[in-house]
Order: sequence, then C-alpha cells, then structure tokens
Amino acid sequence: MNPDALINQAREHYLDQFRAFVVLQSLACSTGSAEVKFRLSDESEVYQHLYCADFVKNDGEPELVELIPDSVLEFDEISGAFGETALTIKHLQWDDIVVHHDAPEPVQALTDWFEKWFDPQDNRQIGGGAKGNVIHSLLVKPGTLNIDLGSAESEALWEMLDLLEASGAKSIRIAASRKDVSGL
Repeated sequence: MNPDALINQAREHYLDQFRAFVVLQSLACSTGSAEVKFRLSDESEVYQHLYCADFVKNDGEPELVELIPDSVLEFDEISGAFGETALTIKHLQWDDIVVHHDAPEPVQALTDWFEKWFDPQDNRQIGGGAKGNVIHSLLVKPGTLNIDLGSAESEALWEMLDLLEASGAKSIRIAASRKDVSGL
C-alpha cells in the first residue's frame, strides 16, 4: 500500500469515529464542546504542558471524555525510504502515533511544528467556528515521539517525518502504544 494513501485512510478512519463520538457526547449533555485546550501543571510531561481534550462536558462539573476508537485500520507492515531515511509503518492509529527515530531532538523545528499544529492561540480558528485541524498532544522522549494527531490533516505527520529526516534520522518506525511497539 502507498504510504500517502495509508496515512490518509488512517486519518479518515479515525475522524469518522471522532465525528460520531462528538455527536453522541453532545447529545448526552446540555453543555459541552469538542477539542478543548488546557494548560496542564508544570509536572506534566506533555509538550509545553498543553493538551487538547477530545470532548468536555460541563453540566455543572467539567468532565473530560476521550475517544477510544472501536476499530483501528488493519494493514500489513510497510517499509520503504523517506528521502535518505528508512521508514517502517507497523501500526497507524491517528490518535496514538508512536514515532521511533534515531535523530537528535530537533528542538526549534519541533517547537515550530507544535506551534503550527497544536495552534495554542487558535490562529486558524475563523469567526468562532469549529476548531479542528489540530493535534491533541505531543510527548517527547529521547528517540520517541508520542502524538495524538487529533483532527490534524495528514500534512502534520508528513511534516514531522520531514523534520526528523532533516535532523539526520536514518531510521523511523511508526507504531502505536496500544499495540506491540518493540524498538527500532
């Protein structure tokens, strides 16, 4: 399978479930909203301590509700090249991307990518409309990035792969934390 088609299909598979989840959550409360951003405590390991919840109900007491997809796109592992970098995609769950890599951490490029795709200031939101097109979280550890791509476009993942390759990654492996994620 073509990696571009696979990534687009994984995104759409997740978003179909996310949209249905938002409708159900909206019907189950009098006040609620999808994709609500929070600043977490300084002890949080989440990148820049910023997190976007799938849905928040607020019928007197705020309640975060996270989608755990009922189904995940199944496919055979694919391997190939991404520029000068070996790329393997073992599992692709849009809300649970684990990118194993051997690049040094690209600090500024990672910050720029996060600012664009988390969009902390909601710069892409137009006229109070639906937010959308944002990642929900990023966790950075040496050799590993855990990303909930939320409602972000496929371009978010491609840009992450670009910045890892530009940082010198020779090997990138995409898996999921809810699946077998043995190392590179």
